[in-house]
Amino acid sequence: MGKRSRFKKLKKEAPPGETSVPAPQTATWGGAPEKAITIFLLCALLLTGIALRLRDLDVKGRSPDEGVYTSQAIIVAREGIEGTRRLIGEYNADKQLWSYPPPIRIGYTYLLAAIMKAANIFDERAGTYLSTLCSIGALFVLVLLGLRFFNRWVTVVALVLMSVSPMDLAIARRSWQDSVLAFAGLLLIYCCSELTVNPGRKAWYIPFWLIGSWCILIKESGIIVYGLCVIWLFVVAAFRERSFIKSALLVVFTLLGIGISVLILGHVAGGIPRVLEVLRNIKDAMPTNTYAIDYQTGPWYRILEGFWILAPVSFVLFIIGIAGVFSGDHRAGQNIIAKGLIFIISSFLFITIVTPYMQNMRYLSVTFVPFYLICGVGVWYLVSLAKNVFKRGAFYAAIAVIALALIFVSIGDYQKFRKIFIKRGIRDTSIRLLRESV
Repeated sequence: MGKRSRFKKLKKEAPPGETSVPAPQTATWGGAPEKAITIFLLCALLLTGIALRLRDLDVKGRSPDEGVYTSQAIIVAREGIEGTRRLIGEYNADKQLWSYPPPIRIGYTYLLAAIMKAANIFDERAGTYLSTLCSIGALFVLVLLGLRFFNRWVTVVALVLMSVSPMDLAIARRSWQDSVLAFAGLLLIYCCSELTVNPGRKAWYIPFWLIGSWCILIKESGIIVYGLCVIWLFVVAAFRERSFIKSALLVVFTLLGIGISVLILGHVAGGIPRVLEVLRNIKDAMPTNTYAIDYQTGPWYRILEGFWILAPVSFVLFIIGIAGVFSGDHRAGQNIIAKGLIFIISSFLFITIVTPYMQNMRYLSVTFVPFYLICGVGVWYLVSLAKNVFKRGAFYAAIAVIALALIFVSIGDYQKFRKIFIKRGIRDTSIRLLRESV
């Protein structure tokens, strides 16, 4: 019996879920002390990430988008639905407003309005606090994803890099909706991962559909992350489980949820035709949007250059992580969840590249945590290679070198954030602004 036949036989005999995700195995060296060390590191890194996000909340110089979101939320907080309808009417009537964020992003503005009323803060600080809260929440979901579907050391590395991520720290202090969308998208990805590992636990579909429907209302690009997650689950249901019924129901309930979101938006906006008019106006205004043309347009590779400018070592580790996932080495993290994350990142990048006027790092916020998890897989792959090459003493020395390198990289990333976004005070993360700031 060949290897392929034996594998199929074992897969049939194994209980459901046990062989579906061959997560990377924890290193044999260590044991209880290793577990205690990783728990300590995770707690320390979480506290560090939280502290860094709370450190620079006094923003000097707001972007125009922040002012627009804030003014929209203030009107919503005071006037409710009638305020939204008035904003949409004014937006459609004034061409000068078409280059600014539209008032149909109610999944964000209504949440921001609630924060304003709860905290009694009616300025840009409310949006900053909301972004910071979502960024901190993303750190916790990263730990949950890493421990649940990878291993402790992959999680530690990902958290080291994410806690000091220049792009995430930049959007965490701004009154944009990108941190909120990133957090919602990350929750979607977690639901996808649970449904992939445990297909029988159908209850996870409920938060998946609810969060996905909310994503659509946060921002127009919310449909992208929701759609990619639906494709992920559809492939799992149709090709891995070979269940036509589950695949069909997934599509039906997804469309139902999208329909409900559209109806809610139409009700709040005063009619779906008014929403369609807003979308047409956005499309018509883009070719004349000076900022989008000058700062968010360029060769296709510029969006990748953004990662290189802000986190060059992490970008290299990401490439190594992809190689490790598809190398067939299970110790490197070759599993279906890692492949799902790579699918989300690569697809989102491709859509951003082919869509005009999208060369801005904050538009990729949904991919930040998956990106750093794959970076963690890249480091784990290097550790696996080192274990095969070096003897025991030399292996521990290699681990020490890698750990020391990560410390220097994290310090460098945080210094880059301070240099670009605090000292130079750039007000956006468009690629041209980043290129001019280094």
